[in-house]
Amino acid sequence: MIFLHPWAAWFLAGAPLIVLLYFMRLKRRTLPVSTLMFWQRIVNQSGRRSFFQRLRHLLSLLLHLLIFALLIAALSRPLLERSIQNGASTVLILDARARMNAIEPGGQTRFAKALTAARGHAHQLTGQQQLALIILGARPAVAVPFTSDEKPLLDALNSARPSEVTGDLNAALALADSLLASRKGENHIVLISDREPQPSALRSPLSALNIATSLDNLAITRFATRPLPASPETSELLLEIQNFGRATASTDVELSYDGRLLEVKPFTLAPGERRLEIFTSVPRPARPARSGRGWLKARITAPDALALDNVAYATLPTSRTARVLLVSRGNAFLEKFLTVDSSVKFQLIAPEAWQPSLAPKFEAVIFDNTLPPDFNLASTQGNFLFLKSTPFSAATPLEQPLVTDVDATHPATRNVSLQNVTILHAAALTLPQPHDGWTFSAPLRSFDHALLIAGERKQQRIAALAFDVLESDLPLRVAFPLLMNNTLHWLAGEQSATQQSAQCGETITLSEGQRIATTPVISESDTPQKPDTARFFQPVHIGYYALGDGDTTRWIAVNTFNADESDLRASGGNTAASQPANALASFSNWPFWRGLAFTAFALLVAEWWLFHRRRTE
Repeated sequence: MIFLHPWAAWFLAGAPLIVLLYFMRLKRRTLPVSTLMFWQRIVNQSGRRSFFQRLRHLLSLLLHLLIFALLIAALSRPLLERSIQNGASTVLILDARARMNAIEPGGQTRFAKALTAARGHAHQLTGQQQLALIILGARPAVAVPFTSDEKPLLDALNSARPSEVTGDLNAALALADSLLASRKGENHIVLISDREPQPSALRSPLSALNIATSLDNLAITRFATRPLPASPETSELLLEIQNFGRATASTDVELSYDGRLLEVKPFTLAPGERRLEIFTSVPRPARPARSGRGWLKARITAPDALALDNVAYATLPTSRTARVLLVSRGNAFLEKFLTVDSSVKFQLIAPEAWQPSLAPKFEAVIFDNTLPPDFNLASTQGNFLFLKSTPFSAATPLEQPLVTDVDATHPATRNVSLQNVTILHAAALTLPQPHDGWTFSAPLRSFDHALLIAGERKQQRIAALAFDVLESDLPLRVAFPLLMNNTLHWLAGEQSATQQSAQCGETITLSEGQRIATTPVISESDTPQKPDTARFFQPVHIGYYALGDGDTTRWIAVNTFNADESDLRASGGNTAASQPANALASFSNWPFWRGLAFTAFALLVAEWWLFHRRRTE
């Protein structure tokens, strides 16, 4: 046995004082009474106050001395030598995901309750114990490595804040298990969260402390916008709201645009119901935006446990008129499309009139079945669309190729249906390897051959269609104007709705020359932060982020949008069953001195009870 605080033994000098108080005679007052009949018991008790009579009843004295000795022993912090040699290591996992912002019935957030529990573990540290702290946000991170000093742990806990992202609990458990893999002695993992972990193969024992109660919640789980294909000057909105509760819930949803209220929509949802609503005819801002920033916001008016998912943000893609140069000997379908598309302003020239100096004057140049002999992809400037004749080498032509793969995520082929399109001839294009700063993709394929090649280099873009539209029935389909409109506006640099939104915790990769603000803006009255230079950025808070691209600034809307984070109900039936086990595990991990202090307190209560039962004096 080793004592960490041996100086506590000096308090043993107070033991004679307890004995002296026990043998001290009580000084009684003298009062005249009419008879001693009723005072016979007092006379008998006075007889027992002699020295030897008091020694008959030593239970009270022994209890007092035992309680005093236990308190002195607890103050001296005794440790077993085996514990000193082997030690004990604990990894504490603090859940800081978005759901921990929920407010419990007592008024505290779940994260505040988790911090209180974590500080309790930090205060339990002893000389032979070491504790490491992992905070689970978008990714689990080691906030404090193994230490036996509670100060850095408390400092890290005091500076910890709940995030607004979702995270992987299993990844945090795996990281904790790997930290303990090389530690000797007794190892343990303590998880402080609002959910029970799923069973996993861990080498170290796990104790889960669930600090949450089951709560009802309403949440916006999706909010997006896109231009209407039939009317590029307007947009439509998609809103999804879900009831994560055990009772029917009613609320109003407010839609606002640049701080101005657009519409208020009432919703009544049954337990677990999910509702989709589409709003049309929302005007798109012009570029440059003169009347605002193009911010859209949806807000649930009914209060609930988690305010984070009651607000959703989106940005309207700005509209612009793309200047297009058509280099062709005549294509009635293509010319008709460019004429009726109000978002495009085009000029037509013959192939003989083409000069490379014309390209920078237009957002996009279309080469219809023609390829300039001096065209060099490495040194050319401008954005180009090639139809049939392309700068990419082709093998033998394809006869009646079938459209087998369409990349619905690429801006050029978004919402385009090319099923059963008949193509007579196509060049057998092979996707080129990256070179001279260009990267390429094939959003349209016929088995192993690319029917559409899209390339990007910094702010420059190129697209190549492997067939002549006049040798197919594509111009007779609705997909033709949509495909051409998507491609031209992508070449012109217009950002799609998916490029103007991101998930909280998602890594945003920036191109060369782009800058992004690291602090979001959530209201029109806030002053935006100037964009900062970065290559990768991971937002951890929802709101609008300013993205600087050259001389222009656009906005990225960041939301959480995760049903698992919004579902605050109890996680299965294991919660209640595991709480006694967690309490037992927490009690068994108490240091030895706490056990002594607890025993002294229990004996003190017992002595108080015996005294009032006239068993002790």
